[in-house]
Amino acid sequence: MSGFIVLALAGLLMQDAAPHPSTQAAYQAPVIRPFEPGRNFGREPAQGDADGELYRRPLEAPVVVEAYVRSYEFTPSDVEAAYEQGVASAEIRADQAAGGLDGVWRLVDATGRTLYDLVLSDSGVGPVEGGWRGPAGWGPATSDGTTLTLEGVGVMTLQRTGNSWRGQLTVDGRAGAASLIRPN
Repeated sequence: MSGFIVLALAGLLMQDAAPHPSTQAAYQAPVIRPFEPGRNFGREPAQGDADGELYRRPLEAPVVVEAYVRSYEFTPSDVEAAYEQGVASAEIRADQAAGGLDGVWRLVDATGRTLYDLVLSDSGVGPVEGGWRGPAGWGPATSDGTTLTLEGVGVMTLQRTGNSWRGQLTVDGRAGAASLIRPN
C-alpha cells in the first residue's frame, strides 16, 4: 500500500504545471498608482468654519419636515473631501492610460444582432486579454490591436471607427461583417 502512495506522489511531483492561457505577460505594477495619501494626511489643522459641530445630537422628539431648517447631512470634513478627490483623480488617470479596447463590448453582425458579449482589459501597452460569452458558451479573448481572437469561435479583424470597431469576423472559414460596440 505504501508503494502505491509513493508512486502517486512521484507522479504528482513529475507533472509539469502549464501556465494558464490568459496569462501572457508577467505582472507589472500599474503605471498609475491608486490614491495613496501622504504622511500628514488628516493631521493638518482644519481651517475656516471646520471648528463647528461635527455630529448632531440624538433626536429627543419627532421633527416635522417644515421645522427642519438645516442640511440633512453634515458637509464632508477636509479629510473626507481630500480623500474623495484623490480617489476620483486616480480613477480619471487610470481611465486616460487605458487602451482603446478596454471595457465592456458587444460583438454584433451586419444586421445589429448580438453575437457575443466581451469584457477586455487593455492597459495600453502589450496584449489585450479578456473573455467572451455567447450562445456557444464562453472562453478567453485576446487581441494584438489588429485582430481579435475569440478562442474556440473565430477571429475578427479590427478597424477603429469613432467609438466602435468594425471588421470581418471569420468563423469556421466563413467571413462576415461585424462590429464591436459599447452596450447601452
